[in-house]
Amino acid sequence: MNGFELKTMKGLLVFLLFITGLKLAAQVTYYAHVKPILDQHCVECHTPGGVAPFALTTYEEVSKRGSFLKVVTQTRYMPPWYADPGFQSYHGQRRLSDEEIQTIAQWADSDMPRGKASREVKKQAQVIAWPEPDLDLAMQHPFPIPGDNTEQFRIFVIPTGLTEDRYVRAIDFRPGNKRQAHHARLMIDTSQLLRPDDGAMAGDPNTEFTRKNVQLANSYWFGWVPGNFPVFYPEGIGKRLPKGTDIILNMHYSPSPAPTEDQSHIRLYYTNEKPKRLVNTFILDENWVTNGPFVIPANQQIKFYMRSPLVPNDMTLISVLPHMHLLGKSIKAYAITPAGQVVPLINIPEWNFNWQMAYPFQNLIKLPKGSVVYVEAVFDNTVNNPRNPQIPPKEVTYGWGTLNEMLNLVVEYLDYEPGDEKLDWYGPAAH
Repeated sequence: MNGFELKTMKGLLVFLLFITGLKLAAQVTYYAHVKPILDQHCVECHTPGGVAPFALTTYEEVSKRGSFLKVVTQTRYMPPWYADPGFQSYHGQRRLSDEEIQTIAQWADSDMPRGKASREVKKQAQVIAWPEPDLDLAMQHPFPIPGDNTEQFRIFVIPTGLTEDRYVRAIDFRPGNKRQAHHARLMIDTSQLLRPDDGAMAGDPNTEFTRKNVQLANSYWFGWVPGNFPVFYPEGIGKRLPKGTDIILNMHYSPSPAPTEDQSHIRLYYTNEKPKRLVNTFILDENWVTNGPFVIPANQQIKFYMRSPLVPNDMTLISVLPHMHLLGKSIKAYAITPAGQVVPLINIPEWNFNWQMAYPFQNLIKLPKGSVVYVEAVFDNTVNNPRNPQIPPKEVTYGWGTLNEMLNLVVEYLDYEPGDEKLDWYGPAAH
């Protein structure tokens, strides 16, 4: 081999090594690329014993579902996140970036290599172990869920037995039947007149709630859907739980093909002393629709508008939770200040009844006195709505049942204090 041929062979070898190095550098592996994405966005639910149906905490668990993960992330079915991130930012946002979705797809398409990792990376994602609560309240009796494939909207009355006011720094809802529990709403009753309603169908006109026109002390105290986690408020902030309270649990169960049961728990954590500031709630509902009546005609899409009264005092907004049923198509909420500034609250362009979560703001928002909150919501009562429970469509009005509709916007807030906009609400570990 002459000198020219030798140089050519060396050059070719260098080129091949260079190309191989590029391929190795570009290879997406589980430990280096996929695991960090899942740890950040998925394992809070997909952990052993978690609310999700399977865990995603080891290479073996993830690799056998690689193609599945590619599909559900590319379609944005998972992780569930429906609020428009360009409209407002929220704490704990689980929406994947386009780059993260592409990483998972590339890994699934390239034989799902395990890769190598340091001891630190190999660690399981940290799953928070919540401490024992100060008060653990269970439904009074297990509820038998019928196996007839019908949705169940039920009311359960859970007496607290409190003989004095307590203040709560954290609330944790634990469904007894993770497969059938769809979502839950906790309300506060201090009249104790609703105890005969335990287990009744929500919206039944024969309940004491309807017959006696009971006014709840708080019609939305806490809400839960799969994927929502316990709420812990910072030191010095909490919610009031009046003495003699009965917690009214409004529970929605998904259809079941076989008889089963549920006995869910509410776990409460008290403050050490009366908090300096209380978390309050205001709700816009169907009564605030400006282009009523709240009737959704058959075979039509219709857009409703809600407008709040003038905000009476400066408020600090903590979180927002919209609520509709199966005909819901989209919902947007925003506020306009007296100075004409638009304050975006939430925009869900594609409503999903199965994921009705609370959205805590990434930074607390000041809403000045005199502001007005507006809501725009579209309902689709046509055959083109795949979730329409009635085909052919029928006229729909307000009600708690699946065949009825609702339009709520629930906002948690504090009375404003200077500096709230910069308050480190979630603590240094959350950043």
